[in-house]
Amino acid sequence: MNKPNFFIVGVPKSGTTAMSEYLGENPNVFMSHPKEPHFFADDFPMYKENLPDLDDYLALFDSATQENTAIGEASVYYLYSKIAITNILKFNPDARIIVMLRNPIELVQSMHAQLLWTLDENEQNFEKAWKLQQQRKQGQNIPEKCREPAFLQYGKLFLMGEQLERLFNIFPAEQIKILLFDDFKSNTAKSYKEVCDFLSVSNYDRKEFLKINERKSNVNSLLASFTQRPPIFFVNLLTFLKKVFKIKRLGVMKYVQSANAQKAEKKVLSNEFSSELYDFFSEDIALLEKLTGRKLDLWKQR
Repeated sequence: MNKPNFFIVGVPKSGTTAMSEYLGENPNVFMSHPKEPHFFADDFPMYKENLPDLDDYLALFDSATQENTAIGEASVYYLYSKIAITNILKFNPDARIIVMLRNPIELVQSMHAQLLWTLDENEQNFEKAWKLQQQRKQGQNIPEKCREPAFLQYGKLFLMGEQLERLFNIFPAEQIKILLFDDFKSNTAKSYKEVCDFLSVSNYDRKEFLKINERKSNVNSLLASFTQRPPIFFVNLLTFLKKVFKIKRLGVMKYVQSANAQKAEKKVLSNEFSSELYDFFSEDIALLEKLTGRKLDLWKQR
């Protein structure tokens, strides 16, 4: 039985998809498919509904070989979850934990674009979506297709200092690797090597790193409704075809989603709203500096 021994636990929109794909191409690493099973986040049941028990979860790693000394998955809401990290500790106390962090002012905007893309959000204007948080916390103005209302709490979602402090209270520091998105973006090869060293695998002197999972939006909303929330009969048909032809992935939905994607433009925030965001995150950024030992001056610039 193959058992994952490392986890990329977050945060969303911080390069986790790119890192997991780079690692998945390493001969000594096995990454799960899907990338984000979220099995240990019992407080987000919609994200683990296809994995009702441990056997189903472990089946994701059946294809790992002896060559794969590092076996992992990348569920980006584990750090935000109140119970996932504790569940991981119970499952594998020796697990390695990878955390990727990013300027929260950039994160909240990127996350809003992502949730629009997946149809979990329906308010196109980010400032308005931010101001809806209190109403949504009370169960009001939740988009019909939103799978997890907790992800619409943009501020709480990215209180990374608070979440990192909880992680350090659960796992030993030597089993935790923290990466900053700024470093990952400016020198991807160096960040990748650091993670490979952390996982005790070779980086094979990899030098080429293609951009992955850039911010995007849907071209056609009707087509997006079909690809992001496909009808059950179509899902069952694809499942049947995969079983008949013994294929793990057909790639149909991914292809159509890609064809329906366009690069999303980053909106310019008003000075007043920018100040509001900086004020909201300032104490948490200070906590992050304390926990990581890194100066985050660029994150504090208004």
